Amino acid sequence: MDENYSGGGDDGDVPVVRAKASHRKGRTAEVLRTPRVPTQERSRRRYQSILDATQRLLNAANIEDISLYDIAKEAGISPASVHYLFNTVAAVHVELNRVYNDIITGQIIAAQTTLVDQQVSTWQEWTRISLDAARVHFNSNRPMCEILLGPALHRKSRVANMQGSNTLGQAALVNLKRVFMVPDIPGLEKNFMYAGEILDAFWSGAYSARGYIDDETFEETMKAIIGYLRNVLPETMRLINPKAVLGAK
Repeated sequence: MDENYSGGGDDGDVPVVRAKASHRKGRTAEVLRTPRVPTQERSRRRYQSILDATQRLLNAANIEDISLYDIAKEAGISPASVHYLFNTVAAVHVELNRVYNDIITGQIIAAQTTLVDQQVSTWQEWTRISLDAARVHFNSNRPMCEILLGPALHRKSRVANMQGSNTLGQAALVNLKRVFMVPDIPGLEKNFMYAGEILDAFWSGAYSARGYIDDETFEETMKAIIGYLRNVLPETMRLINPKAVLGAK
């Protein structure tokens, strides 16, 4: 339990909470329990208000500098109520990690679906356009960057990122096969998952150093990912519908 709290509790038996200064850096990264997902409507609204308040704070603050007390103040509810649902900031981070992984995966898949209609001519170009769309989403959403590219406060967040890479890899391969005649390659879905892990490493470093994904990092990411995928994909693949490309040009 966080050292600033004493007593157990539920919504009716609220523990005594000692206020702490905002943006205190020293805290445990351990999640002592998973978020207490409520079933009652009032508690669900409070749960969502905590997540919303955290995201607002992340527009300016770093995730490692936010306390439960800061979140409670921003949400306009008691610190004890926040602690009842999320006993550490790391627990909030784990939940927002899940939320943002779903969001960015959906956004990238939507961009790739558009590419199916555009019928780009090479898988390398298809990869570049897909990842450029992802970069735009990250660079326009600081809270998302803090959660997905900032420091992982708990190993569950890292596992969630890997699961997100796996989901995205599967969907990316489905969309790629709608454009190109992809040969039957064993383990190709896993290769796409590892490509996502390469992206995560480069972009996390860039965000930590500069606060955004810069052009140089993007280009180096492309070299690394395309170079890795060239180990398993042929340099050229036939288009499913080459006439669509000629017509577009």
